[in-house]
Amino acid sequence: MKTFFSFLLVLFCIGFFIFIKDEKQTKVEGKIEISKTVEVEKNKKEKFTKKLKLRGFTEASRIVILKSQVEGRISSKNFSKGSFYNAGTQLLLIDPEDKISKVKEMEALLDQRKKEYEVAENLYEKGFRSEVKLTESRTSFENALALYEKSQIELSNTKIIMPFDSSVEESFIELGDYVKKGDSIAKIVDLNPIFINLTTTEKEINKLRIHQKSKVLIANKKFEGVINYISKTSDPKTRNFKVQVEVKNPKNTILSGLSSEIEIELNPQDAFFITSSLVTLNNKGQIGVKVIFNNQVKFIPLNILSDVGNGYWVELLDLNLEDEIIVITQGHEYTVEDETVDIIYKKNDK
Repeated sequence: MKTFFSFLLVLFCIGFFIFIKDEKQTKVEGKIEISKTVEVEKNKKEKFTKKLKLRGFTEASRIVILKSQVEGRISSKNFSKGSFYNAGTQLLLIDPEDKISKVKEMEALLDQRKKEYEVAENLYEKGFRSEVKLTESRTSFENALALYEKSQIELSNTKIIMPFDSSVEESFIELGDYVKKGDSIAKIVDLNPIFINLTTTEKEINKLRIHQKSKVLIANKKFEGVINYISKTSDPKTRNFKVQVEVKNPKNTILSGLSSEIEIELNPQDAFFITSSLVTLNNKGQIGVKVIFNNQVKFIPLNILSDVGNGYWVELLDLNLEDEIIVITQGHEYTVEDETVDIIYKKNDK
């Protein structure tokens, strides 16, 4: 029995020694303070490229209403609504009969005025005609030339030509209709390139620039785009800025008015990747992370740049930080700022 109690006493002494060693009791101002041990890992700065995701809608790059420049009856119509036509295609013809006769009339008048001017110039050189008479003849000739050119333009304007590669969206006339100068003929739309109109906040607008590349998702299809316009003023109600992205659309497969998702890669910046479970709040309600500095716990506020599901790319709001920090991975919830702790490194981290 005596041997048994001696054995228990030895076990008690060994256990007490281990307890003292593990907890590392220290006497501070008359109190016993037990030093905590936390698990940590090193975290280095990396280059992070934030992707700005926006939403918008497609819009035709050009929408034009073709109008008649002359008066007359439509004698030929060579287009149909919804069809695509190349630039230079003749869409219709306004009866040119009276315009042709007008050109002939003005041509004859021009011939007459030209001969009169030549005679007057010859007589002036011989001294038989005054300079005033010569000037009058030259003026008459120039007026006749202007009338002739005008008649040719009117004849040319009887042909309505497609000004650029585009599709006919609407037709406002039919064969045999009589049109006046300024009457609408057709509405045409240019879908190549297609524009995506969107708005962005004042916080994001300074991160965008002209010619910046972007990825565009339209009707579950991906396209490459480029920013071609950024407004200089914001909407007075929403305070948002207008941005336009240009996407090549050679086959006109992208229609106007479709919802679009735009992803723009911003300039790379220095950032830390922090696991979601390590992000915490301090007593002031600030979001941040606990790190070790000179064996003391420090709380560093952070700004979340991107949430990638299993963690955050963050910007730590402490200008005195190095390119590497020691983050508490286990035990951070039981520590307070400025507390001295012992650390052990996470496996595979020195």
